[in-house]
Amino acid sequence: MDEAEPDLDELTGVALAARDGDQAALETLCRQVQQPMYRLALRFCGDPHDAQDATQEVLIRLVTHLSSFEGRSKFTTWAYTVAVRQLMRTTRRATEASIAGPTDFAAFLDGHAADPAFEPAAQAEYEELCADVRLSCTYGMLLCLSREQRIAYLLGDLLRFTDTDGARICDISPATFRQRLARARAMMRQLMGQRCGLVRASNPCRCDKLVRASVDAGILDPADPRWARHAGVTLPIETTTLDTAARELDLAVAAAEVYRSDPPFAAPEAVWAGLAPVLPTLLAPR
Repeated sequence: MDEAEPDLDELTGVALAARDGDQAALETLCRQVQQPMYRLALRFCGDPHDAQDATQEVLIRLVTHLSSFEGRSKFTTWAYTVAVRQLMRTTRRATEASIAGPTDFAAFLDGHAADPAFEPAAQAEYEELCADVRLSCTYGMLLCLSREQRIAYLLGDLLRFTDTDGARICDISPATFRQRLARARAMMRQLMGQRCGLVRASNPCRCDKLVRASVDAGILDPADPRWARHAGVTLPIETTTLDTAARELDLAVAAAEVYRSDPPFAAPEAVWAGLAPVLPTLLAPR
């Protein structure tokens, strides 16, 4: 599992109590689970607003299916199984649909790799805009993957599920899971391996070079850098893990380290505000 994620298996007892009708346990469970579910939805949807809606849908599905959790399997695996299957059935929203594919995405990066670096009026503005580009770009790369490949990549390389557990979550064979993960890794190597300066210091692409192009393309709003101002983000973004990524000889591992260096995005208050009023009515009686 991703070291930044809580150990959901510690919530097994809470989940069983909630399943049996303990409303206090149900509230505790949802408050604890909403953070990792939000981060999964954010990586899957590539947009904070879309992830907020998707997280609420995931949490509702977790609660309404809680009666099927018997405690004999890991709560982590069960929770991610419910979440992944809900995310896979969600309608494609605007951000996901806007990514034409890896070829066009790579062409945009290559077309601006030689642009002059952005020169800010203030250091705080520079840190915000560079962070916004870094996060919107790397999350956009995830959207270049098919949904099936994206889920395999998130489970296998970012959350570090085994191929057995990943396959169980996706309801496919371990061989199929490994195949999807291999294809996702190949795509990430293609996008990041010879371009992204986060994985190789010698690579040409730098976040500050993409600021102006991102503004011109409507990807970044200088007045509202939503990624940089997201709850849980502290600027400048920690570089320790990025330094680790740059030392990795295997590009697939290096790319995964970039994502594991993400800020600890916190679920917006609106997620809980939308869930809390309906929570008592959701749990099916046993």
